[in-house]
Amino acid sequence: MPTAEIRPNLTLAYTDSGQADAPALVLITGLGGLKEAWYRQVGALSKSFRVITLDNRGMGGSSLVDDTLTIWDMAEDVVLLLDHLGIARANIFGVSMGGKISQELALTWPERVLRLVLGCTSPGEDHRIEGRQPSKLRAMQGLDAEGFLTQIVPVLFGAKYVAANQGAMKAFARGRERRPPNPRALARQWEAYDSFHSYDRLAGLLHRTLCITGDEDALCDWRNSELLADELPNAELYTVEGAGHSFHLEAFEEVNRVVEQFLQTGRLP
Repeated sequence: MPTAEIRPNLTLAYTDSGQADAPALVLITGLGGLKEAWYRQVGALSKSFRVITLDNRGMGGSSLVDDTLTIWDMAEDVVLLLDHLGIARANIFGVSMGGKISQELALTWPERVLRLVLGCTSPGEDHRIEGRQPSKLRAMQGLDAEGFLTQIVPVLFGAKYVAANQGAMKAFARGRERRPPNPRALARQWEAYDSFHSYDRLAGLLHRTLCITGDEDALCDWRNSELLADELPNAELYTVEGAGHSFHLEAFEEVNRVVEQFLQTGRLP
């Protein structure tokens, strides 16, 4: 697994897949997430793009700077990783907290972004439309596999998907028990998540943008994506029917098809 020392005492773990001369696509995961969460996207999308995934600071193979953390900091991390890889501009696809990082990246470093995909995210707490079960995710630290399965899985995945994939859900919960997030890093990411606000700046985000979400998201209500699409000057909305917060895993073939066409043409299928 390659790593990049993007600044003193901060190393990011990443993957780099596809042809080096293909258009770049950075996949940014959510709060407490790992780059492996994109396993349904990397193989498919690397046929058309140079796909970069990363562990946000403090997670997986990336180091932790135990200091006040903002979404801006994590967006700059992505820019510095692009610098390390010699990539001038990239498409950006972020989900949940990764969608907030993606917004900040496009707002602060617009010249580094080609097209933008914002998945199951919001413009920040002041304008966030509350999901049905948002508080449960904050209690995930210290849960065993059974607790993760019963309390967190229903927040992260749609009900139909969970019912049809019990074996995979149990394996996912066991994996999280074996590899729990660093509690200090998790606290810092929550700090960044809660302090993010972009609503008043959205009119200045001019990139062609796809706002995509599952209509059964229990964590970040699908109407947050509708709100973003309405406020952004150059955005489209796509809703994945019957999918939850992890829509990109639950309906990966549909999502990959939609995202690939949007990034290549700027239009929905």
